[in-house]
Order: sequence, then structure tokens, then C-alpha cells
Amino acid sequence: MKQYLVERPNGNVIVTILSNKSDHTYSYVNLTKGHICPCRFASEEEALHDMDQKIKSGEILRYILLN
Repeated sequence: MKQYLVERPNGNVIVTILSNKSDHTYSYVNLTKGHICPCRFASEEEALHDMDQKIKSGEILRYILLN
């Protein structure tokens, strides 16, 4: 399981991207807060692209692959 440190203006979190068994989409799982994001992506790559867009919008500062 790949984990990412996501640096945000309001605090850092550890996030992973996991497959949803019900519909085979992917979602962010915030391991720091124990929260599953309701957003759905067709692939892990699409989820990472979404994080890249969040960097451009300023919602997050950056993300770093931890393992």
C-alpha cells in the first residue's frame, strides 16, 4: 500500500489511495483522521492527477510518496 504525506496549509496528513470493492473505483483514505473521501476515481493515476490539480489551486502544498 502506497502512502503519501500530504502537506496542506492547515496541517499535514497521511493518505493512501485504495480500491472500492463495490464499484472498483479508487478513493483517498486519510489515515491520519480515519476518513474515506467520497470522491471516486477510475484509477490511482487519476487520483494523483487530482492531487496535482489541488496543488495548482492551492488546496494542498505538495505530496510526497512515503513508501
